[in-house]
Amino acid sequence: MTIDILKNFIQSSHINFLYGSGVSRPYLATLGNIEKWLTALAENASDEPYKEVIEASLYKAYCDGVILKNQYLSLAFDEKLLETKSAYAEFFSICNELMNKRNSQLLNKQINLFTTNIDLLAEETLSKSGIELNDGFRGTIKPVYNESNFQISLSKSSLQFHKQSEVPMFNLIKIHGAVNWREHDGVIISDTLLLWKIEQALEKISKNYFVELQNADKKDKTFDEVKTEADDIALMLPDDAYKDFFAAYNEIVMINPTKEKFKTSVLDYHFYELMRIYSNALERENSILFVMGFSFADEHIAQITKRAVDTNPTLQVVVFAYSDKDEKGYKKNLQIEHGCSNNNILILTPTKFKEFNNEKYNELCSKVSNFDLKTINLIFKEISNNIHSYYGA
Repeated sequence: MTIDILKNFIQSSHINFLYGSGVSRPYLATLGNIEKWLTALAENASDEPYKEVIEASLYKAYCDGVILKNQYLSLAFDEKLLETKSAYAEFFSICNELMNKRNSQLLNKQINLFTTNIDLLAEETLSKSGIELNDGFRGTIKPVYNESNFQISLSKSSLQFHKQSEVPMFNLIKIHGAVNWREHDGVIISDTLLLWKIEQALEKISKNYFVELQNADKKDKTFDEVKTEADDIALMLPDDAYKDFFAAYNEIVMINPTKEKFKTSVLDYHFYELMRIYSNALERENSILFVMGFSFADEHIAQITKRAVDTNPTLQVVVFAYSDKDEKGYKKNLQIEHGCSNNNILILTPTKFKEFNNEKYNELCSKVSNFDLKTINLIFKEISNNIHSYYGA
């Protein structure tokens, strides 16, 4: 697909993004073996002591690599954080510019951002930008989460002529919850103290009671290696060693990284509602879904996406594959090894992008080696440069 065709889609479509953990790199870690091993533990019906040790070790690794890092998003000394936030800031700035410039007066100026990420990078990035973000919370003193808030649009009026114009807004729809979500009296409230509670609980547990998931050379250990070490730790483990840690961790309203995601949450309702919003967005006429840093390994989302492309021929899905070798995995997860009925899923690899665009956009193509967020931003920036405001700006 050429940049000119992408430009036409953006000009005439309802815009949606679906992004995963790959977008938050290099600051936040990806799951690695965590999901696979937690799923294996959940499917193991035995009550062997090693299971608790491995589970605690996996959750600790998830906390260290993702959850607890959200406490430091406002700091400026971490190079990986600065790089990640810079890519996020550029993405929002470019998309905001696109919404202001595109010609259609019939389409709203909302962009739906669907994500399985539980981090607060988007909120932190936009907190001082002046760009409007709707994260589903409403209220000043005690913000409360409600899916109906995503139906809100924002307009501003001219002081002299009382003319109203819609303001671009990003709807941030966190399908798997977030590190600041906590249940209180049957509703979800925002509470960043949850991170402090987890950190305090971990500090009280000896590091000797956790299994390191990697060797000294940073290579992942095998499950058998981890199990052997966990068996040894279980022999000396005090009673309820992880009790406070598990209690603090489970206060976060989020879907755990296991295959049985929807069976582990006490608030299934909210997650099914968010999936319904995702499904409705894809079923809308003339919609486009850009996919970034997300593999579709999540079966629920893959099935909903596949159903939508089969039933809505006006939907276009554009997947930015990080590398050429990822194309096969996307086709398998979306079950499109032999194509799809409406031919409306495009898996855009770096090589394919260059083939489509090298003749006209040679300089841009020379900068494309992998599709991380920084590279994807270059493409949307080029599109924005080629869109002229309806008002001639």
